[in-house]
Amino acid sequence: MLKALGLVTAVLAGGLLLLGSCIASQPVPAQTQSENTTSPVEQKSPWPHINSFSASNDNITPGENVTLRWDTSDAYLVSIDPGIGKIGASGSLEVAPQVTTRYTLTAATAMGEATGWVTVQVASKSTIMPDLLITGVTYNSGLLYYTIKNAGAVAAGQSYTYLYDLSHMQRDMSWVEGLAPGQERTLPFTNFNYDGRQITVCADGGHDVVEADEDNNCYVPVFGFKYNYDFAQYATRAIWRNTFGGVNFGEVGDSNSGMATKINQAVAEDNQTYNNVIEMVPPGSSHQWIEGHFGDWQEQWNVGGSMVPIQLPPGTHFTSWVGLSSAAQGGSGVTFIFGLQDAGGAVNWWPGLEVAYDGKLKSIDIDLSAYADKQVMAILRVEAPTGPDKCYGLWIGPKLSQ
Repeated sequence: MLKALGLVTAVLAGGLLLLGSCIASQPVPAQTQSENTTSPVEQKSPWPHINSFSASNDNITPGENVTLRWDTSDAYLVSIDPGIGKIGASGSLEVAPQVTTRYTLTAATAMGEATGWVTVQVASKSTIMPDLLITGVTYNSGLLYYTIKNAGAVAAGQSYTYLYDLSHMQRDMSWVEGLAPGQERTLPFTNFNYDGRQITVCADGGHDVVEADEDNNCYVPVFGFKYNYDFAQYATRAIWRNTFGGVNFGEVGDSNSGMATKINQAVAEDNQTYNNVIEMVPPGSSHQWIEGHFGDWQEQWNVGGSMVPIQLPPGTHFTSWVGLSSAAQGGSGVTFIFGLQDAGGAVNWWPGLEVAYDGKLKSIDIDLSAYADKQVMAILRVEAPTGPDKCYGLWIGPKLSQ
Protein backbone atom coordinates (compact mmCIF):
# COMPACT_ATOMS: atom_id res chain seq x y z
CA MET A 1 0.00 0.00 0.00
CA LEU A 2 1.23 3.37 -0.98
CA LYS A 3 0.89 5.37 2.21
CA ALA A 4 2.56 8.56 1.11
CA LEU A 5 4.25 9.92 -1.95
CA GLY A 6 7.31 12.04 -2.23
CA LEU A 7 7.18 15.66 -3.18
CA VAL A 8 7.79 16.83 -6.70
CA THR A 9 10.77 19.14 -7.09
CA ALA A 10 11.69 20.70 -10.37
CA VAL A 11 14.56 23.07 -10.96
CA LEU A 12 14.15 24.36 -14.45
CA ALA A 13 17.06 26.74 -14.56
CA GLY A 14 19.60 24.01 -13.90
CA GLY A 15 17.75 21.46 -16.00
CA LEU A 16 17.33 19.16 -12.97
CA LEU A 17 14.12 17.21 -12.30
CA LEU A 18 13.70 15.12 -9.09
CA LEU A 19 10.76 12.74 -8.92
CA GLY A 20 9.16 10.78 -6.06
CA SER A 21 8.54 7.05 -6.57
CA CYS A 22 4.92 7.38 -7.62
CA ILE A 23 4.68 11.06 -8.46
CA ALA A 24 5.74 12.64 -11.75
CA SER A 25 5.92 16.30 -12.86
CA GLN A 26 5.77 17.34 -16.49
CA PRO A 27 7.49 20.80 -16.89
CA VAL A 28 6.54 23.32 -19.54
CA PRO A 29 9.61 24.41 -21.61
CA ALA A 30 11.02 27.83 -20.51
CA GLN A 31 10.19 30.77 -22.76
CA THR A 32 13.02 32.79 -24.39
CA GLN A 33 13.17 36.50 -25.24
CA SER A 34 14.93 38.43 -27.96
CA GLU A 35 17.91 40.49 -26.73
CA ASN A 36 16.40 43.63 -28.34
CA THR A 37 12.96 43.16 -26.85
CA THR A 38 11.87 44.42 -23.46
CA SER A 39 8.81 42.89 -21.87
CA PRO A 40 7.23 42.95 -18.44
CA VAL A 41 8.18 40.21 -15.93
CA GLU A 42 5.84 37.22 -16.37
CA GLN A 43 4.06 35.93 -13.21
CA LYS A 44 4.25 32.17 -13.52
CA SER A 45 1.97 29.73 -11.68
CA PRO A 46 3.65 27.69 -8.93
CA TRP A 47 4.34 23.98 -9.50
CA PRO A 48 1.69 21.60 -8.10
CA HIS A 49 2.72 19.32 -5.25
CA ILE A 50 1.21 16.03 -4.04
CA ASN A 51 2.14 15.86 -0.38
CA SER A 52 0.44 12.52 0.26
CA PHE A 53 -1.97 10.03 -1.32
CA SER A 54 -2.95 6.79 0.42
CA ALA A 55 -5.64 4.12 0.89
CA SER A 56 -6.73 2.82 4.28
CA ASN A 57 -6.47 -0.78 3.00
CA ASP A 58 -4.94 -2.09 -0.20
CA ASN A 59 -6.30 -5.66 0.04
CA ILE A 60 -10.04 -6.12 0.45
CA THR A 61 -12.87 -8.52 -0.36
CA PRO A 62 -15.87 -7.60 -2.55
CA GLY A 63 -18.28 -5.36 -0.65
CA GLU A 64 -15.67 -3.83 1.67
CA ASN A 65 -15.08 -0.09 1.74
CA VAL A 66 -11.75 1.73 1.48
CA THR A 67 -10.95 5.32 2.44
CA LEU A 68 -8.76 7.33 0.06
CA ARG A 69 -6.89 10.26 1.64
CA TRP A 70 -4.90 12.95 -0.17
CA ASP A 71 -3.18 16.27 0.40
CA THR A 72 -1.94 18.61 -2.36
CA SER A 73 -0.65 22.17 -2.56
CA ASP A 74 -0.26 24.86 -5.23
CA ALA A 75 -2.72 23.10 -7.55
CA TYR A 76 -5.56 24.78 -9.45
CA LEU A 77 -7.27 21.49 -10.35
CA VAL A 78 -7.22 18.19 -8.44
CA SER A 79 -8.99 15.00 -9.57
CA ILE A 80 -9.03 11.23 -9.00
CA ASP A 81 -9.72 8.63 -11.67
CA PRO A 82 -11.47 6.35 -12.37
CA GLY A 83 -15.00 7.32 -11.53
CA ILE A 84 -14.44 10.10 -8.99
CA GLY A 85 -13.47 13.25 -10.88
CA LYS A 86 -12.80 16.71 -9.48
CA ILE A 87 -12.05 16.93 -5.74
CA GLY A 88 -10.71 19.45 -3.24
CA ALA A 89 -7.04 20.13 -2.62
CA SER A 90 -7.07 17.80 0.37
CA GLY A 91 -9.58 15.45 1.95
CA SER A 92 -10.81 11.88 2.10
CA LEU A 93 -13.38 9.78 0.28
CA GLU A 94 -14.85 6.31 0.87
CA VAL A 95 -14.96 3.96 -2.12
CA ALA A 96 -16.06 0.34 -2.59
CA PRO A 97 -14.33 -1.14 -5.68
CA GLN A 98 -15.71 -4.48 -6.87
CA VAL A 99 -12.55 -5.40 -8.78
CA THR A 100 -8.88 -4.54 -8.38
CA THR A 101 -8.59 -0.80 -9.14
CA ARG A 102 -5.70 1.62 -9.56
CA TYR A 103 -6.73 5.12 -8.40
CA THR A 104 -4.76 7.99 -9.97
CA LEU A 105 -4.56 11.42 -8.31
CA THR A 106 -3.75 14.37 -10.61
CA ALA A 107 -2.81 17.86 -9.37
CA ALA A 108 -2.48 20.45 -12.17
CA THR A 109 -1.61 24.07 -12.89
CA ALA A 110 -0.76 25.94 -16.06
CA MET A 111 2.88 24.99 -15.47
CA GLY A 112 2.22 21.25 -15.56
CA GLU A 113 0.79 18.44 -13.46
CA ALA A 114 1.84 15.96 -10.79
CA THR A 115 0.36 12.48 -10.52
CA GLY A 116 0.27 9.79 -7.87
CA TRP A 117 -1.53 6.51 -7.52
CA VAL A 118 -2.59 3.75 -5.17
CA THR A 119 -3.80 0.26 -6.11
CA VAL A 120 -6.54 -1.51 -4.15
CA GLN A 121 -6.48 -5.28 -4.65
CA VAL A 122 -9.98 -6.84 -4.56
CA ALA A 123 -10.09 -10.59 -4.00
CA SER A 124 -12.17 -12.64 -6.44
CA LYS A 125 -15.40 -13.93 -4.87
CA SER A 126 -14.50 -17.44 -5.97
CA THR A 127 -11.48 -17.32 -3.61
CA ILE A 128 -13.54 -16.44 -0.55
CA MET A 129 -16.92 -18.08 -1.22
CA PRO A 130 -18.32 -21.42 -2.45
CA ASP A 131 -19.72 -21.66 -5.97
CA LEU A 132 -22.09 -24.50 -6.89
CA LEU A 133 -22.71 -25.42 -10.51
CA ILE A 134 -24.00 -28.36 -12.54
CA THR A 135 -21.24 -29.74 -14.79
CA GLY A 136 -23.26 -32.43 -16.56
CA VAL A 137 -26.49 -34.43 -16.74
CA THR A 138 -26.73 -38.03 -17.96
CA TYR A 139 -29.62 -40.37 -18.60
CA ASN A 140 -29.53 -44.02 -17.56
CA SER A 141 -32.41 -46.47 -17.33
CA GLY A 142 -35.07 -43.81 -17.12
CA LEU A 143 -33.29 -41.91 -14.37
CA LEU A 144 -31.53 -38.57 -14.70
CA TYR A 145 -28.16 -38.25 -12.99
CA TYR A 146 -26.52 -34.86 -12.46
CA THR A 147 -22.98 -33.91 -11.47
CA ILE A 148 -22.69 -30.99 -9.07
CA LYS A 149 -19.37 -29.27 -8.30
CA ASN A 150 -18.18 -26.67 -5.81
CA ALA A 151 -15.99 -24.46 -8.01
CA GLY A 152 -15.25 -22.05 -5.16
CA ALA A 153 -12.33 -22.04 -2.73
CA VAL A 154 -14.52 -22.39 0.38
CA ALA A 155 -16.60 -25.39 1.46
CA ALA A 156 -20.32 -25.33 0.64
CA GLY A 157 -22.92 -26.51 3.13
CA GLN A 158 -25.77 -28.86 2.29
CA SER A 159 -28.19 -27.79 -0.42
CA TYR A 160 -30.89 -29.04 -2.78
CA THR A 161 -30.77 -29.45 -6.56
CA TYR A 162 -34.06 -28.77 -8.37
CA LEU A 163 -35.34 -30.22 -11.65
CA TYR A 164 -37.74 -28.10 -13.74
CA ASP A 165 -39.77 -29.03 -16.81
CA LEU A 166 -40.23 -26.95 -19.96
CA SER A 167 -42.90 -24.80 -18.27
CA HIS A 168 -40.45 -24.02 -15.42
CA MET A 169 -42.48 -26.10 -12.97
CA GLN A 170 -40.43 -27.92 -10.34
CA ARG A 171 -40.75 -31.68 -10.90
CA ASP A 172 -38.19 -33.15 -8.51
CA MET A 173 -35.50 -32.25 -5.98
CA SER A 174 -32.36 -33.97 -4.74
CA TRP A 175 -30.53 -33.41 -1.45
CA VAL A 176 -26.79 -32.69 -1.65
CA GLU A 177 -24.37 -33.11 1.23
CA GLY A 178 -21.75 -30.42 1.83
CA LEU A 179 -19.03 -30.16 -0.82
CA ALA A 180 -15.39 -29.32 -0.18
CA PRO A 181 -13.62 -26.84 -2.48
CA GLY A 182 -13.24 -28.44 -5.92
CA GLN A 183 -15.28 -31.51 -4.93
CA GLU A 184 -17.98 -32.89 -7.22
CA ARG A 185 -20.60 -35.58 -6.79
CA THR A 186 -22.98 -37.44 -9.15
CA LEU A 187 -26.51 -37.95 -7.81
CA PRO A 188 -29.88 -39.07 -9.23
CA PHE A 189 -33.36 -37.64 -9.45
CA THR A 190 -35.31 -40.67 -8.25
CA ASN A 191 -38.90 -39.41 -8.50
CA PHE A 192 -38.94 -38.30 -12.13
CA ASN A 193 -39.27 -40.65 -15.10
CA TYR A 194 -37.52 -38.94 -17.98
CA ASP A 195 -39.27 -39.23 -21.34
CA GLY A 196 -37.11 -37.08 -23.60
CA ARG A 197 -38.67 -33.69 -22.84
CA GLN A 198 -36.54 -30.59 -22.25
CA ILE A 199 -35.63 -30.08 -18.61
CA THR A 200 -33.49 -27.70 -16.55
CA VAL A 201 -31.35 -28.71 -13.57
CA CYS A 202 -30.41 -26.02 -11.03
CA ALA A 203 -27.91 -26.32 -8.18
CA ASP A 204 -28.80 -24.69 -4.87
CA GLY A 205 -32.44 -24.47 -5.89
CA GLY A 206 -33.47 -23.44 -2.38
CA HIS A 207 -30.76 -20.73 -2.13
CA ASP A 208 -29.32 -22.33 0.99
CA VAL A 209 -25.72 -21.42 0.06
CA VAL A 210 -24.36 -17.89 -0.37
CA GLU A 211 -22.25 -18.21 -3.52
CA ALA A 212 -19.65 -16.30 -5.48
CA ASP A 213 -21.87 -16.46 -8.57
CA GLU A 214 -25.63 -16.93 -8.24
CA ASP A 215 -26.15 -16.85 -12.02
CA ASN A 216 -24.33 -20.06 -12.99
CA ASN A 217 -26.46 -22.60 -11.10
CA CYS A 218 -28.69 -23.89 -13.91
CA TYR A 219 -27.91 -26.37 -16.69
CA VAL A 220 -30.02 -27.44 -19.68
CA PRO A 221 -28.91 -30.88 -20.95
CA VAL A 222 -29.23 -31.84 -24.61
CA PHE A 223 -29.42 -35.53 -25.39
CA GLY A 224 -31.70 -37.86 -27.26
CA PHE A 225 -34.16 -40.27 -25.71
CA LYS A 226 -33.00 -43.84 -26.36
CA TYR A 227 -33.73 -47.42 -25.32
CA ASN A 228 -35.27 -47.75 -21.88
CA TYR A 229 -36.39 -50.87 -19.99
CA ASP A 230 -37.99 -50.22 -16.60
CA PHE A 231 -37.80 -53.31 -14.37
CA ALA A 232 -40.48 -51.96 -12.02
CA GLN A 233 -42.91 -51.72 -14.96
CA TYR A 234 -42.47 -55.44 -15.73
CA ALA A 235 -42.15 -56.68 -12.14
CA THR A 236 -45.70 -58.07 -11.94
CA ARG A 237 -45.11 -60.17 -15.07
CA ALA A 238 -41.61 -61.39 -14.23
CA ILE A 239 -40.95 -65.01 -13.29
CA TRP A 240 -40.18 -65.20 -9.54
CA ARG A 241 -38.53 -67.99 -7.59
CA ASN A 242 -36.31 -68.63 -4.58
CA THR A 243 -34.22 -71.37 -2.99
CA PHE A 244 -37.29 -73.56 -2.48
CA GLY A 245 -39.22 -72.97 -5.70
CA GLY A 246 -41.67 -70.53 -7.25
CA VAL A 247 -42.78 -67.31 -5.54
CA ASN A 248 -45.98 -65.37 -6.07
CA PHE A 249 -45.20 -61.72 -6.69
CA GLY A 250 -46.86 -59.16 -4.42
CA GLU A 251 -47.13 -61.16 -1.19
CA VAL A 252 -47.54 -59.04 1.91
CA GLY A 253 -44.96 -59.36 4.66
CA ASP A 254 -42.06 -61.78 4.83
CA SER A 255 -42.26 -65.49 5.46
CA ASN A 256 -40.15 -68.61 5.30
CA SER A 257 -40.59 -68.57 1.50
CA GLY A 258 -39.55 -64.93 1.13
CA MET A 259 -41.39 -62.33 -0.91
CA ALA A 260 -41.13 -59.89 -3.82
CA THR A 261 -43.31 -56.84 -4.40
CA LYS A 262 -43.40 -53.40 -6.00
CA ILE A 263 -43.74 -50.33 -3.75
CA ASN A 264 -44.68 -46.92 -5.13
CA GLN A 265 -43.60 -45.00 -2.03
CA ALA A 266 -40.77 -46.89 -0.32
CA VAL A 267 -38.76 -45.42 2.56
CA ALA A 268 -35.15 -46.57 2.29
CA GLU A 269 -32.51 -46.80 5.00
CA ASP A 270 -31.44 -43.19 4.24
CA ASN A 271 -34.97 -42.14 5.34
CA GLN A 272 -35.74 -40.82 1.85
CA THR A 273 -38.89 -41.85 -0.05
CA TYR A 274 -38.53 -43.36 -3.53
CA ASN A 275 -41.04 -44.27 -6.24
CA ASN A 276 -41.40 -47.55 -8.19
CA VAL A 277 -39.17 -49.69 -5.99
CA ILE A 278 -38.85 -53.48 -6.22
CA GLU A 279 -38.57 -54.96 -2.71
CA MET A 280 -37.14 -58.46 -2.36
CA VAL A 281 -36.96 -60.43 0.90
CA PRO A 282 -35.09 -63.76 0.85
CA PRO A 283 -36.45 -66.64 2.93
CA GLY A 284 -35.96 -66.20 6.67
CA SER A 285 -33.14 -68.68 7.16
CA SER A 286 -29.52 -67.85 6.35
CA HIS A 287 -27.83 -68.25 2.94
CA GLN A 288 -31.10 -68.13 0.98
CA TRP A 289 -31.95 -66.18 -2.17
CA ILE A 290 -34.84 -64.81 -4.19
CA GLU A 291 -34.76 -63.68 -7.83
CA GLY A 292 -36.89 -62.40 -10.70
CA HIS A 293 -36.44 -63.20 -14.42
CA PHE A 294 -37.32 -60.27 -16.69
CA GLY A 295 -37.99 -60.04 -20.42
CA ASP A 296 -40.38 -58.35 -22.83
CA TRP A 297 -44.07 -59.08 -22.33
CA GLN A 298 -45.65 -60.33 -25.52
CA GLU A 299 -49.41 -60.48 -25.78
CA GLN A 300 -51.78 -60.96 -28.74
CA TRP A 301 -55.50 -60.46 -29.07
CA ASN A 302 -57.50 -63.26 -27.47
CA VAL A 303 -54.28 -65.10 -26.60
CA GLY A 304 -52.51 -65.22 -23.22
CA GLY A 305 -49.29 -63.25 -22.81
CA SER A 306 -45.80 -64.59 -22.15
CA MET A 307 -42.37 -63.28 -21.17
CA VAL A 308 -39.93 -63.37 -24.08
CA PRO A 309 -36.19 -62.48 -24.23
CA ILE A 310 -34.97 -58.90 -24.55
CA GLN A 311 -32.82 -57.85 -27.49
CA LEU A 312 -30.22 -55.42 -26.13
CA PRO A 313 -29.16 -52.51 -28.38
CA PRO A 314 -25.49 -51.45 -28.57
CA GLY A 315 -24.19 -49.47 -25.62
CA THR A 316 -26.78 -50.75 -23.13
CA HIS A 317 -26.11 -50.28 -19.41
CA PHE A 318 -27.83 -51.72 -16.36
CA THR A 319 -28.12 -49.16 -13.55
CA SER A 320 -29.80 -49.12 -10.18
CA TRP A 321 -29.53 -47.78 -6.66
CA VAL A 322 -29.72 -50.44 -3.98
CA GLY A 323 -30.13 -50.47 -0.23
CA LEU A 324 -32.25 -51.75 2.62
CA SER A 325 -35.69 -50.65 3.70
CA SER A 326 -36.04 -48.45 6.75
CA ALA A 327 -37.99 -51.39 8.22
CA ALA A 328 -34.93 -53.65 8.14
CA GLN A 329 -33.37 -54.63 11.44
CA GLY A 330 -30.08 -53.17 12.58
CA GLY A 331 -27.21 -55.41 11.54
CA SER A 332 -29.08 -56.66 8.49
CA GLY A 333 -27.30 -57.15 5.21
CA VAL A 334 -27.91 -58.64 1.76
CA THR A 335 -26.07 -59.09 -1.51
CA PHE A 336 -27.53 -57.63 -4.73
CA ILE A 337 -26.64 -59.55 -7.92
CA PHE A 338 -27.44 -58.87 -11.58
CA GLY A 339 -27.33 -61.56 -14.26
CA LEU A 340 -28.14 -62.24 -17.91
CA GLN A 341 -29.43 -65.58 -19.18
CA ASP A 342 -28.67 -66.32 -22.84
CA ALA A 343 -30.79 -68.26 -25.33
CA GLY A 344 -29.10 -71.50 -24.33
CA GLY A 345 -30.05 -71.08 -20.66
CA ALA A 346 -26.55 -70.21 -19.40
CA VAL A 347 -26.44 -67.38 -16.85
CA ASN A 348 -23.65 -64.83 -16.55
CA TRP A 349 -23.63 -63.40 -13.01
CA TRP A 350 -21.80 -60.16 -12.31
CA PRO A 351 -20.02 -59.79 -8.94
CA GLY A 352 -22.52 -59.14 -6.19
CA LEU A 353 -22.69 -55.91 -4.18
CA GLU A 354 -22.87 -56.51 -0.43
CA VAL A 355 -25.00 -53.96 1.36
CA ALA A 356 -25.25 -53.52 5.13
CA TYR A 357 -27.73 -51.37 7.03
CA ASP A 358 -25.68 -48.15 7.31
CA GLY A 359 -28.11 -45.42 6.25
CA LYS A 360 -26.63 -45.03 2.75
CA LEU A 361 -27.59 -46.26 -0.72
CA LYS A 362 -25.15 -47.87 -3.16
CA SER A 363 -25.12 -47.59 -6.95
CA ILE A 364 -24.70 -50.25 -9.64
CA ASP A 365 -23.68 -49.48 -13.24
CA ILE A 366 -22.88 -52.42 -15.55
CA ASP A 367 -21.80 -52.04 -19.17
CA LEU A 368 -23.61 -54.64 -21.31
CA SER A 369 -21.99 -53.67 -24.63
CA ALA A 370 -20.73 -57.25 -25.07
CA TYR A 371 -24.36 -58.40 -25.36
CA ALA A 372 -25.33 -55.97 -28.14
CA ASP A 373 -28.12 -57.36 -30.36
CA LYS A 374 -28.32 -60.61 -28.33
CA GLN A 375 -31.52 -62.14 -26.95
CA VAL A 376 -31.34 -62.40 -23.16
CA MET A 377 -33.41 -62.57 -19.98
CA ALA A 378 -32.32 -60.23 -17.18
CA ILE A 379 -32.21 -61.46 -13.57
CA LEU A 380 -32.39 -59.46 -10.34
CA ARG A 381 -31.29 -61.52 -7.34
CA VAL A 382 -30.97 -60.84 -3.60
CA GLU A 383 -29.08 -63.22 -1.28
CA ALA A 384 -29.20 -63.24 2.52
CA PRO A 385 -25.99 -64.07 4.43
CA THR A 386 -25.81 -65.36 7.97
CA GLY A 387 -27.66 -62.93 10.21
CA PRO A 388 -31.10 -61.79 11.34
CA ASP A 389 -34.14 -62.09 9.12
CA LYS A 390 -36.19 -59.20 7.72
CA CYS A 391 -33.54 -58.37 5.12
CA TYR A 392 -35.66 -56.04 3.00
CA GLY A 393 -33.57 -55.47 -0.14
CA LEU A 394 -34.62 -52.54 -2.35
CA TRP A 395 -33.88 -52.12 -6.06
CA ILE A 396 -34.45 -48.40 -6.64
CA GLY A 397 -34.95 -47.40 -10.27
CA PRO A 398 -33.45 -50.55 -11.90
CA LYS A 399 -33.20 -49.83 -15.64
CA LEU A 400 -31.69 -50.97 -18.89
CA SER A 401 -30.82 -48.01 -21.10
CA GLN A 402 -28.73 -47.16 -24.11
